[in-house]
Amino acid sequence: MTRNALLLGLLSFGLLVAALATRNGALALMALPFLACFAAGVWAAPVRDDLHLEAERSLRLAPDGDATVVGVDLTVRNASVGPLWLQIDDPTPAGVELASGSAHCRAALAPGEETALRYTFRAERGSFSWQTTTVTASDPLGLFEQGLALPAAAACQVRPPRRPFRSIPLRPETTLHTPGSIPSRLGGTGTDFRGVRDYHPGDPLRRLDWRLTARHPGRFFTKEFDVEEAADIGLILDARPEADMRVGRQSLFEYSVGATASLAETFLRQGHRVALLVFGGRGKMVYPGYSKVQLNRILGALAQAVVDPAAAGHDLTFLPLQPFSTRALLVVLSPLTADAEPFFRRVRARGNQGLLICPDAIDFASSAYPAEWGRSPGVRLVRVERRLQLRAIGQLGIRVIDWRVGQPLSPLVNEAFRPVRGAGGRLG
Repeated sequence: MTRNALLLGLLSFGLLVAALATRNGALALMALPFLACFAAGVWAAPVRDDLHLEAERSLRLAPDGDATVVGVDLTVRNASVGPLWLQIDDPTPAGVELASGSAHCRAALAPGEETALRYTFRAERGSFSWQTTTVTASDPLGLFEQGLALPAAAACQVRPPRRPFRSIPLRPETTLHTPGSIPSRLGGTGTDFRGVRDYHPGDPLRRLDWRLTARHPGRFFTKEFDVEEAADIGLILDARPEADMRVGRQSLFEYSVGATASLAETFLRQGHRVALLVFGGRGKMVYPGYSKVQLNRILGALAQAVVDPAAAGHDLTFLPLQPFSTRALLVVLSPLTADAEPFFRRVRARGNQGLLICPDAIDFASSAYPAEWGRSPGVRLVRVERRLQLRAIGQLGIRVIDWRVGQPLSPLVNEAFRPVRGAGGRLG
């Protein structure tokens, strides 16, 4: 019984009591329409055992700039033997706003008829799922209701937006002994000619240098090429509250997530082995792997990455490095925090190479303040302290990218991986 039915019943009962108390027939006549409506509602009230409804949900995704529009189509069909008056209330995912349509509707359905509920919402990233939809059946006057949770399962995942990166010219100190795109400076089978050596038993005949062999009777020579191998790369995304800052609807953490996705796609496209660690209260680990399958795993983990307030105060010093090999190049995406330098000391002591991509939180925050704010003595002092910290990390042998999130990251990454003169063409 709804509130309207209760009020209608009380009003009818009150009029009848008043008519009996005052012996006024007019009051009794006034109660008759209300009693008729109440009786009609009781007669047409839905019975749960007689309700047979079917629901089906379909989703559609369409890119819309840096976000994705998720369209929801929900169809409810009346499989009962009689007509039904329905109120459909579809639950929308938490934290999103409707872009068009409505998640609520009313419909009167004859047996075998169906109605469709359509709406869209915009999402930058995340995993969204539905299990049921709520349908309320009532009499035509809406006096008596029966609520049902109809199965209507569906799920989708909006992955972080990615910016196209050019091929990154990696030259790590160590590589994996698997085919890749990095010249390892070892003789073997490859594409770039390296030289000629004496024939060893077991060398394939197609690699024999027949011209040089013809000039030296009794000797055989084998051609050698530079072997191209893959790198081992570990991506570390800082998901602590210290790594996030919000200006309006923009989030510094979202820029880091997008950059991580772009780097993962580029490295995997070049044939490298890539792993991902999201460091925070709800940290996720994607163990090393190759190809599009690994990219799907990484993008799935990034779609669900969130800044967890429970991770406040977690120290980078205790970040687990065991999932990464000592030959891995660790690419860390994190704003500058006080524990960054001790962490990179541990990275270098372990034998790993490192790259720090450091979003500039000061520049990001400046968009919310007047131009004079950036020239204040306090902000200038913080900028100087930031430069000194980055320089101290760079002196450990870590490449550092001071990234203003408003500028493209791809040229900065290519510049960071460019071989340094005197370093043997290697990163580090």
